[in-house]
Amino acid sequence: MGTREILSLQFGHYSNFIGTHWWNTQETSFEYNATSPAEINHDILFREGSTRSGQVTFTPRLLLVDLKGSLRTLPERGTLYESPPKSSEIDTNWKPSATETKINEPEQKNVFQEDLENSQITDFSKRCYNLESDVEVWSDFLYTRFHPRTVNIIKEYEHENKDSQFDVFPLGTAMWRSEQFEEDFSDKIRNYIEECDNFQGFHITLDASNAFAGLASSCIEYVRDEYERKSVLAFPVIPSSYSDYAYVTDEEKHQSLIKDSIRVLNLALCFNSLNEHSSLFLPLCTSYNGWRQPGPMRNFYHLVYNYQLPYHTSAILASALDTITLKYRLRSTDFHLSDLCADLNIFGRKAAATSLCLPFSFNKGSDFIDCLDNWDGPLSQSISPNCIIGTDKLMQTFTLRGIPEDRLKRPLQNAGKQKDMPAYRCNSVNEMLSLYLSCNYFISATNVTTVTKGLSVKTPYPSIFDPFVGTDGNINNTPRPEHLKVESVPTLAGIHSGACVGDMIESLHTEANKIKVPRFHQFVNAGLESDEFSECLHKLFDLRECYVESDYI
Repeated sequence: MGTREILSLQFGHYSNFIGTHWWNTQETSFEYNATSPAEINHDILFREGSTRSGQVTFTPRLLLVDLKGSLRTLPERGTLYESPPKSSEIDTNWKPSATETKINEPEQKNVFQEDLENSQITDFSKRCYNLESDVEVWSDFLYTRFHPRTVNIIKEYEHENKDSQFDVFPLGTAMWRSEQFEEDFSDKIRNYIEECDNFQGFHITLDASNAFAGLASSCIEYVRDEYERKSVLAFPVIPSSYSDYAYVTDEEKHQSLIKDSIRVLNLALCFNSLNEHSSLFLPLCTSYNGWRQPGPMRNFYHLVYNYQLPYHTSAILASALDTITLKYRLRSTDFHLSDLCADLNIFGRKAAATSLCLPFSFNKGSDFIDCLDNWDGPLSQSISPNCIIGTDKLMQTFTLRGIPEDRLKRPLQNAGKQKDMPAYRCNSVNEMLSLYLSCNYFISATNVTTVTKGLSVKTPYPSIFDPFVGTDGNINNTPRPEHLKVESVPTLAGIHSGACVGDMIESLHTEANKIKVPRFHQFVNAGLESDEFSECLHKLFDLRECYVESDYI
């Protein structure tokens, strides 16, 4: 069957926040010296290598892109294979009399990063960190170490530089067309793929509301041309808050409203490009609206998070991505990424919605049959913008992790009222969840995957679970002691295709249709013409028409 390798690409600062949590979550769940093979085949997303000294490494099969100044203490080539030379050690052969030396103070590492360098520390859960205030960029909480080719920095633009912003879609497409970037990045993609035995496709996470949307879209167009038989699953992500929302003056408020319109234009262009070139794309946002204003935050039972912290919201989205992709990352399956895309993108329905239940509320000492019988409302909630997922006429897949089979139901002699339930005849978590979904989703085709192992939420995952979530993720009647941390949680995530996705696309089309492109000189100067944007809107409307209920299922 082969390894079924996938290459991951990340474009943009918020995407790299999400990716950092995703890689951290996987690595903190690695099972070393296990008596039996792990359920998850980590070789699909990670690669084995070796340093020049012969040390074996296991790093993400990953390329990421960000702006100058976004790494802080992380060297661009990482620290795993080689240490960057000190400036005093670099021999330039320049005459001292012809040079002027300016010394920049090195960035200071936070306590967590300092501890990572300390080989004496092996259990980070016993350490106290204040990452909520320490994290400024994604590398501040990076646990996983990267291959030297992983990090790619755009030096023409600087992170959070208000005078020269990488903020409009055409700037991204122009950056891809620059000879140096396209050739270098394409070579790195090719190098990764040539290492693979049974390469199956791409995971691409991209900031959808700025110029990284244009850069990623151009890259996706390239990989579809070069590797046309390989699947491309794209995750356009939208932050739940932007720094310009902290305005004080009327002028700052006016500029923030202009930026909202720019973000809508970027989103429309991005979704149109993903519809044309990706195999399937899943828009993600922890706020309800997502377009002009992200809107109010989504609430999850037993979850307490700050929607203004990318460190928090990106952890939620990364948890969803790690869970929904398990279906084709298990050792026990021959299911492929292409199978998932084919199941959900029929008749041109390239967009799908995503839902999440984090943590899945499973009371300590209870049985799964009672958990489902007492459940009120939908099992999971949408994390796609402007998308309310219904309960009928859906093509969908659910993945549930962290529910052990020995807590399915009580033995017959102790079953009590359980034995009178139809679900008591089920003999596995998968079978019982499938029965529950068939009773609650009508005229729908639902596929279920279950995994015994829960989601790893060890340090540096943020402390966003309320006190009633136990260390094992079960819900307790009493608060857990403050010195104990949650280590893993049951999680449910789903992908859904139905009329609700058409409503999402229609809402974006409506918002984008209100904007007069000629008024935004950034787009005009970068080469976007009104006719081109009008065609984009027409194609978005055509995509929306693919989800008409009378044609579904």
